[in-house]
Amino acid sequence: MGDHNLFIPTEAEKRRSISYILDAGMSHRAPFGQELRAVLEGVGVRGLLFGTGDCLALSLLIWVLCLLPALALTRSTSSLAPALFLFSPLLYAALFLLTGWKNLQAGIWEWTWTFQISARMVAALRMLCFGGLSVLVCVPANWVLWLLTGRELPLGWMLSLSLASLFLYGALSLFCQRMQGAAGLWAAPLCWILLSLALLIRPHISAWLTAVPAAVFCLLAAAGIILYLAELRRFCRRPMEGGASYALR
Repeated sequence: MGDHNLFIPTEAEKRRSISYILDAGMSHRAPFGQELRAVLEGVGVRGLLFGTGDCLALSLLIWVLCLLPALALTRSTSSLAPALFLFSPLLYAALFLLTGWKNLQAGIWEWTWTFQISARMVAALRMLCFGGLSVLVCVPANWVLWLLTGRELPLGWMLSLSLASLFLYGALSLFCQRMQGAAGLWAAPLCWILLSLALLIRPHISAWLTAVPAAVFCLLAAAGIILYLAELRRFCRRPMEGGASYALR
């Protein structure tokens, strides 16, 4: 058969065919919650947290060592709000950074792309575990600070501020994951530190934060959870290099 009998599709026809194949494959996806549950059942809790023991131990050590400086910062600034705002996401940020940095250094992240189970789904489940652990630790930490500061502020107000700070930071960290490599890991903590420094340098901003009612922080915490889950879903569904991102080019 000569070359003049071969059918060669145009560029527009190629793109339409690729889009049709991708849409057909993605339209049969289960809801995001069911996908996470299926991955968790396949991996198991032990497999999910495999290799994170050293990161967890180091993160808890960092968190404990920063508790006293947070108290000293409170006494020096005569306000508890900046310390709570800065300190509340510390455990989650440490776990996120250490596990992410470990994966980058070991080259595990690219290797796991070859697995049958999505590496992003496993990472998302780990983030949810880190967030749950941070919430559990946040309650006794606020109680200790409340006692050490002479019960100056209502405990409910402190908890609402801490949870709002934690959830908003989690959403910010996932948003920064849109950047590639180490930049996606370090962008969120750097932004959070700069924002906290602004609270420390400007006393009137700190005073304004202290005057915010607990109900507002509760609403911010709820908004943070919604943003966090939305960014988590976007993180898992984002095409990986070499996959759909190349097919659409």
